[in-house]
Amino acid sequence: MSERKRNIHDYADRLKYMRLLEFERSFNSIYKEFGINRGQLCVLWDKYQMYGLSGLQKGKQIKADFALKKKIVLDIEENHLSLRSASLKYGACPQRLSAWLKLYRGNGWAA
Repeated sequence: MSERKRNIHDYADRLKYMRLLEFERSFNSIYKEFGINRGQLCVLWDKYQMYGLSGLQKGKQIKADFALKKKIVLDIEENHLSLRSASLKYGACPQRLSAWLKLYRGNGWAA
């Protein structure tokens, strides 16, 4: 099995992506050229639109205990939030939220 190298996108990279999007580059072309996850790029764009340059700063990683995970999953399920919207609201990455949802949908709260 091959190991995937995780791309690290620093502040300068994130700013470059936003400038490219402002100048009509597509999300798909930036993904292909720089290897940034499309979902992550969409969330960065939303944060940039909402907060300007400060939206591109890396936030603190949230330490989600069971109660917070349950709150987030219930909010997504009951209010039909997209992963992108929930990510902006709670500060967790869409991939992490997706993993929590899969666990919940597959095994309920026991997971």
